[in-house]
Amino acid sequence: MPLNRLLSICALSLLVPVIGCSSPSQATGPSFTLYAVQNNTGIGGSSVLTLPVNNGQIGQSSVTPTSTITVPMQTSFQALAVDNAGNVYVSASVVTAPPLLNEILVYAAGATGAATPARTIALTNPSTQTVAISIAVDATGSVYALNGNNISVFAPGASGNAAPARLITGNLTQLNAATGIAVDSAQNIYVANTNGGNVLVFSSTETGNVAPASILAGTATGISTPVGLTLDSAGDLYVASYNQTGNSSLVLEFAPGASGNASPTRTLTAVASDTLAGMAVDALDNLYVFTQAPTSNQLAIDVFSPSATGTAAPYATITSSAWTASNFGQIAVR
Repeated sequence: MPLNRLLSICALSLLVPVIGCSSPSQATGPSFTLYAVQNNTGIGGSSVLTLPVNNGQIGQSSVTPTSTITVPMQTSFQALAVDNAGNVYVSASVVTAPPLLNEILVYAAGATGAATPARTIALTNPSTQTVAISIAVDATGSVYALNGNNISVFAPGASGNAAPARLITGNLTQLNAATGIAVDSAQNIYVANTNGGNVLVFSSTETGNVAPASILAGTATGISTPVGLTLDSAGDLYVASYNQTGNSSLVLEFAPGASGNASPTRTLTAVASDTLAGMAVDALDNLYVFTQAPTSNQLAIDVFSPSATGTAAPYATITSSAWTASNFGQIAVR
């Protein structure tokens, strides 16, 4: 990755005071769009913010949301994904009247305000009707929902009470309070298996009560309590791991196809967070990590360059008093 094409973010106005901003020498590059969920249940409802990010704009100090999707306080957003066309997928719990509805709402690119979803996927299967804590969308438009100890895969265009095209569930899966899901270009599924202390990988064809195709775990990996993951365009896997005993967090990068007790190719230790979950990688391999400060519980997005490693600090840190601890980690970038 050319080092002169690093993304620089220094502030989000209206929402964000900035801390720890640096100004490396950078060339102008493409623009990106950053998406973030804020969940103010009981205060003002949930929303999805769409924010433009201009690569190479040194000292960027003002980014105004181009749009904000809003819902009433009876609806609580949880997970977030965005497809290549800019359509926004949000998992939601709706409590306007019994029974509680758990759904995936799909908004058209550019949707704003109290927009009506283009379609809604209902999570109605008795064994999988909990809210999706993490979702992903592949290049074909298939939707992957991690809800409970289950993975529901919905066909492109699925809506209403459509049954999952695939449902991975059961004791053989080893899913144990998993918190993050990602999908590579070959439609292999990666899961941050939090209580299992590992990353489970399921092939593009596995369904039912099946064992993972491979497992990433062991002392060499550095994985302790995985709480989130993401993939870049080359297939490198990024795992966010939290060490409860040491009250420390790491981001570990693994080569494509890494399994077993594989060592990471890169380790980032300068992640100040009690827990961290949400991550995203842009087209230039800049890494965005959503964090929660150990003492203040302040939420932030740390941005690391493709060359950052070890104790290297993020070159930008985005903070916002608007985000709440009820939903840290829900970000996407396109």
